[in-house]
Amino acid sequence: DVYRVICDDFGQPPEALFASFEPQPLASASIGQVHAATLKTGQKVIVKVQRPHVADLIETDLEILSGMAEWAHAHSALGREYDLIALVEEFGYTIQNELDYQREGHNADRLRHNLAGEPSIYIPRIYWHLTTKRVLTMERCWGIKISDLDALDRTGISRHAVAENSVRLLLREIFEDGFFHADPHPGNCFVRPDG
Repeated sequence: DVYRVICDDFGQPPEALFASFEPQPLASASIGQVHAATLKTGQKVIVKVQRPHVADLIETDLEILSGMAEWAHAHSALGREYDLIALVEEFGYTIQNELDYQREGHNADRLRHNLAGEPSIYIPRIYWHLTTKRVLTMERCWGIKISDLDALDRTGISRHAVAENSVRLLLREIFEDGFFHADPHPGNCFVRPDG
């Protein structure tokens, strides 16, 4: 499936686009999975590939949710009080935006631009020539998973400093830039050896 998505989007198989492409995913999520690869320049990257037909499945799920919200609105005070129809519409808008990996790449670029002067954060580069709506190629970064407290302690990285930087950067993103990383879970945040 991954091979087919890449071929469909680029007109070439992974081996023509990359010096190497690992068929086993590093990580998997509901709408896609992440593979390790190497560019022909030698740069290590990760390639996030959307599952085929996921957009169709999401559309079907949204139709079902819309029907449920409409029924609840028509038949219950709770459905009207919480305006479930508007909640489903907002959810639909958000999830459909998540289907566009180019949008995700532009968001990463914007975040990198906004935080360019911050020495305590590094945001990976997007490789636009290998990015489409369903495939996102970005610089691979290594580090300790932010939730791996034992590893942070073993390497002498101050958990307090990591927490302080994380909160300070998030507050800056929200209150100064008005644009923030909305999914800072441990799979998306790593701590480099220098903290």
